[in-house]
Amino acid sequence: MIKVKPINLLEREELEPLLIENPDVIEQGLKVISHQLKTDSGPLDILAVDSEGTLVVIELKNEASEGHLDQGLRYYDWCRQNISWISQVYSGKNHIDPNSLPRLMLIAPSFAETVRRISKYIDVELHLIEYHAFEDEKGERGIICTEIDYGQPPEPPEIPSLEKKLEYFQDNKVRDLFKAVIDELQAKKIEIKPIHGLWISFWYKGKRFMYMGPKRNFFAADVLTPGGNWTGRKRISNRKEWDELFEEHIKKYIEYLDQE
Repeated sequence: MIKVKPINLLEREELEPLLIENPDVIEQGLKVISHQLKTDSGPLDILAVDSEGTLVVIELKNEASEGHLDQGLRYYDWCRQNISWISQVYSGKNHIDPNSLPRLMLIAPSFAETVRRISKYIDVELHLIEYHAFEDEKGERGIICTEIDYGQPPEPPEIPSLEKKLEYFQDNKVRDLFKAVIDELQAKKIEIKPIHGLWISFWYKGKRFMYMGPKRNFFAADVLTPGGNWTGRKRISNRKEWDELFEEHIKKYIEYLDQE
């Protein structure tokens, strides 16, 4: 059995040369065509080409960095804009397909949570690769690279329809009142937009001025006042309570918007 110990590597002096000499530890068939290539965003750590002839932009860090993704994307942008020039200058023994969009690889011992979270939304072929460097008893060094799964963007939340929200009521009288209120507001040219959860937003002349949401035996309403403050949630369980809310707050705000 060979005993090894984890080691830290200097980024430019140790990590970069080790990967340049052994690009297969990153990906089988990967070939380095340049390193420390000058760009308008600074020197690009490693420029490679994969087995399919696709350009691969590689940005290295020897520690987790919040700016890792941003820096990598800047180099990616430069390579994408100059891919025709790159394919001509570095073709040689390597086939570089100028019609294939480059890939971006970020390599580090670990990644900041911000980088992992934002990576889901990046519209390029992006790989986050963690490396682990080690040294044996003879002082010989090695490195293992593993691609991590940063996940997919979450699906947008489903917004229940108005009919679906009405099903939440248990009291039929309150449900009927809520439906009647909706009809009355729509007759006044108030736009109704179901939003997240059980809530519904109400708009008049392009301005959102009220939220309402069904509960089991009542519904809640929160109204914007002409002064710019919200009333806070008002509990409505009968016609009298609704009429009072309408006269005191809703009607006044509608009149306020009509006068603007």
